[in-house]
Parts: sequence; C-alpha cells; structure tokens
Amino acid sequence: MSRSRAVYSFVMSLSLLLPCTLFAQANASMPPQPGDQVIIPARTEIPLELTSGLSSRTAYAGESVYCRTVYPITVNNQIVIPVGSYVEGVITQVKRPGRIHGKAQIGIRFGSITLPSGVTKPMFATLSGYAGNGREGFKRDESKIEGEGTKGKDAETVAVTGAEGAGIGSIASISSGHSGAGAAVGGASGALGGLIYVLATRGREIVLRPGTDLQLELSRPLAYYRYQVDPPAHESPTGPAFPKRYPGPA
Repeated sequence: MSRSRAVYSFVMSLSLLLPCTLFAQANASMPPQPGDQVIIPARTEIPLELTSGLSSRTAYAGESVYCRTVYPITVNNQIVIPVGSYVEGVITQVKRPGRIHGKAQIGIRFGSITLPSGVTKPMFATLSGYAGNGREGFKRDESKIEGEGTKGKDAETVAVTGAEGAGIGSIASISSGHSGAGAAVGGASGALGGLIYVLATRGREIVLRPGTDLQLELSRPLAYYRYQVDPPAHESPTGPAFPKRYPGPA
C-alpha cells in the first residue's frame, strides 16, 4: 500500500511540474514582439571615417572596406547607433586610369554594422558621400568614386616639351642659318616626345587614406530589438552598512 502511494505521489508531482517546464521553455523561445523593435528608416545617412586605406592601383573587387561611425544615429531621441560602431563594406568595382583616356573608379557598398556592445546586423547601404580633394569626382547614383582627370596636364606636357624642342632646334641650327626650320623640326620632335610620354603614362590613381570622410545611405530599414540598444543598467557599488551614530545625552 505504501508503495502504491509513493508511485501515486511521484506521478502527481510530475504532472504538476511538466506544464510549468513546458511553459517556461515556450516563453524562453518566444521571439521579441514587433513593438519591441527600434527601426532606422531607409535613406538614413550615416557619417563614417575610413579606417583602412584604399588605392585603385592595388584594390580589387571583393576586397573588404572597414569604417567607423563618427556621429550618433538616434530614433525618438534614443541613440541606436553610437559613435565608434564598426561598418564593413566591400569593393564592387575597380577601374584603373587609362593611358589615353578614362579615369580611375572605385565602387563601394556596405553590408554589416557592429555596435560597440558586439551586436552585429546585416544591412544594405550604398556610398552617398565622399570628402575628396575637390578635384576628384563622385557618382552617387552608382556608389562610385571617380579619379581626377589629367586632360589639362597632358596638354601642358605636350606643349612644354614642344616648346623646349623648338628652343633646342633653333639654337642648334643658328650656325647653319636655318633657325626657323630648326625650330620647327625641334618643336615637332619635342611635341612628339611629349605625346609618347603621355600615351605611356596612366592617369591619376585614387588614393583613400585612413581617416577619409565617407557617408553611407541605407537602402533598406535597419531594425534592432530594444534590448539590443538599451544601455545596461549600472548599479552603484555599495559597501557594508555602518551603524548610524546617535548623539549622546545632552
């Protein structure tokens, strides 16, 4: 009889504990509700600072690009992306400058962001701003940086070498009394040399040094759960309690 009572008690205890266990597991696996999300809308621009240098001479498509945020992004007066968050991008296209025509180009897009807390999110973003030297181009709709043109410099090179050739030819032919012909021949030779130099030399490469200011634009909304962006509560340390001192009798 006592054995049957023990079995009955065990079964009843198990029947009471099992629903509680299943309920706890269900709550633990339940995802946060939609109302708990903080959403950064599409087309939000995030200022960045380049932390890894790039050059159109050595860069290649698929190479990683590393940046850091330099200004906090807020939603409803709450900082969601703090300063110092890490942004990883990738080079989508590299075009070296041509020898006759064509400027250097580097295309960049961004694919992930990591908060200082370690929370990492994928994102879809393009390059929307670039602080260059003022002579380089930027194609925002293509998310590309374009190198500096060299047309004016090439024309100057041909003109200078032509003038130098004319001067040398004129001096060399003075003794023969044909200075005009010598100048013409020398000028043509100098111009031809300058043209050969221009054709054999590439244009200016794009060089982006660490610290270069960039700016990305979100192509899609970026969502965080509130617990991922809420600052942790820091409790002030408390020491042992000391008894209060009461004044003695007057």
